[in-house]
Amino acid sequence: MRCPFFKLFLLSAALCLWNSCASPPAPPPALPEPEAPPPLEAPRYSLDFEEARALSPRQVSLRYTLGAENLRARELGINLQNWKLTLNGEEWDSSGEIVPEPGGGSLSLNLVLDLPEGEREGEGDFDEYRCELELNLAVPEGEIPLRVDAAFPRIRAPEFTIAAIAIIKAELVNTRFRVDLTINNPNIFPVTLSSLSYELYGRGRFWARGRERDLLAVPARGQAEARLFLEMNFTNMRRELLDEVIALGTVPYRFTGEALVDTGLPLLPTFKTDFDRQGASTVIK
Repeated sequence: MRCPFFKLFLLSAALCLWNSCASPPAPPPALPEPEAPPPLEAPRYSLDFEEARALSPRQVSLRYTLGAENLRARELGINLQNWKLTLNGEEWDSSGEIVPEPGGGSLSLNLVLDLPEGEREGEGDFDEYRCELELNLAVPEGEIPLRVDAAFPRIRAPEFTIAAIAIIKAELVNTRFRVDLTINNPNIFPVTLSSLSYELYGRGRFWARGRERDLLAVPARGQAEARLFLEMNFTNMRRELLDEVIALGTVPYRFTGEALVDTGLPLLPTFKTDFDRQGASTVIK
């Protein structure tokens, strides 16, 4: 009776011994480490020149666009720290300020400049203004410098000179005469005089006034001639002036008035200019 139980006991012991000698099971595979989130991309800033619009030959409005590309979830705060404008290589002292105008994801900047009246000492002649704008922005990352270059043409008023005064018909009271006018264009682009209002003085006394329309075109860096026909009344003038005109003498004159100038430029298509020119002209027949 003991034999079957003894065999069962031996079998169980053998199984236990076999299990103790077998290799341990392999550990479960390690889970992959989670990927680190991509770093937040820093905002990108830009400064672009848009256009120049002249309010007159001596004042121009420059428009810039300040842009910021923000890929972050939180709102981006930008402060304009300071700015500097260099005009034709010289730091320009403008009485105006940069005026920001909000619009979408960008900011429009408008800067009004009062241009110099004439040539600066040692500057020489020039045909265009070259300007460089530098900005410093205060942002969460620190201070960001931006810079952009631009250029726009210089606009100058035409110059008027009386070449000659010619008598057409001389009478005791009224005298009809012709004024030969030379118009010089100092610009690198042609201009057209669409109207001209003027007064003519001889020896400090008023002679006549007139108005011309669609006068003439003047080529770039060139000149043109115009003829103005006037009538002079000697009723209220000194006798010596009448004698001088009739005797075909040289008369000091003053030619003053206003001209409407068409440039054809988007910068300043049309502008008015006042002129006041003095000189001496020979009276001819």
